[in-house]
Amino acid sequence: MMKQNISLPTYYFGHVISVLKSLGVQVDTWLASEGLDLGQLIALDARVSVEQFDALMQKIIETNGFNDFGIRVGKRLEIAHHGDFGLAALNCANLTEVLNFHRRFLGIRVPFVSVDYTVVNKNVVLTLKDEHWQGSLHRSIIEAVMIAIVNMLHSLDFQDGSELVVEDAHFDYPAPEYQIKYQAMKAQNLYFEQAVSSITFSSVYLSKALSNVDEFSFQRAVARCESELALYQQQNLTMKDRVLKLLREEEGCHLSLEDVASRLFISKRTLHRNLELESCSFKDLLQGARAEQSKRLLSNAYSVAQTAEYLGYSDSANFRRAFKSWYGISPKQWVKQHSQKGR
Repeated sequence: MMKQNISLPTYYFGHVISVLKSLGVQVDTWLASEGLDLGQLIALDARVSVEQFDALMQKIIETNGFNDFGIRVGKRLEIAHHGDFGLAALNCANLTEVLNFHRRFLGIRVPFVSVDYTVVNKNVVLTLKDEHWQGSLHRSIIEAVMIAIVNMLHSLDFQDGSELVVEDAHFDYPAPEYQIKYQAMKAQNLYFEQAVSSITFSSVYLSKALSNVDEFSFQRAVARCESELALYQQQNLTMKDRVLKLLREEEGCHLSLEDVASRLFISKRTLHRNLELESCSFKDLLQGARAEQSKRLLSNAYSVAQTAEYLGYSDSANFRRAFKSWYGISPKQWVKQHSQKGR
């Protein structure tokens, strides 16, 4: 996964902000430190760059000293707060389906964190893997996600009336000074400095049927999660491919470096740096996209002036010069040659 290309959904920022307000933090100042404001975060499908998210979390955890921030946020995350993700989980047929759903779709809510499970000696071992964060940020992310998953497991309504019991919780970091707050994990036993972070519970729950399941709601929610997953997976494209994808869209050649960076939820500087790492530049990609589209437009009966305007040129003369630099002939000569070949 190309981490420098990934942006994060702002889905849970409302809970983060609620916790910050309860701690007396000036939220507007906190967001402004990374060039953000509340209006941006609550916009439909809003996202922030990994750099912005990491910097914001470091200010809270390391600078402000709120080391237990992950616990505080995790305790607020009930199944009803996860949107279509939570709706699908509530309408799974049984716990096995719930866990398989989490294994497939957790990334659309928490990129870089994956969940898997195995059955060992009649126990389910559900493991969390963090592929990005380290130190205090890693601890906070694991805390929040682990508590959210435990809250989800406890919210499931089994038809036989049983309640799932988390027997053990393992963490791949040392015990924090606020270990007493790990009661929120609702686990009978806690173990720190382990090889992985995981929770364990009896496998007898796997096949237990859930109550009040609505298959229609489940299928609708899964379909929407599939759409989110497809968008998330597109972020695995190289930066060059992602830029070209935008430039090849309708009127994409009108986009500036700033426009493209904004659409990719990264800074202009980050975009420039990542393209340099791939041995290309925005200017070269824009010229390439214009060259590619110019032939398509001219072959579809666009005039030289119309083609120039479509490709974002201020006047036809600039377009004609560019076209000749690409193909060695003028647009009119190319059209003439193309029309002769089509006879």
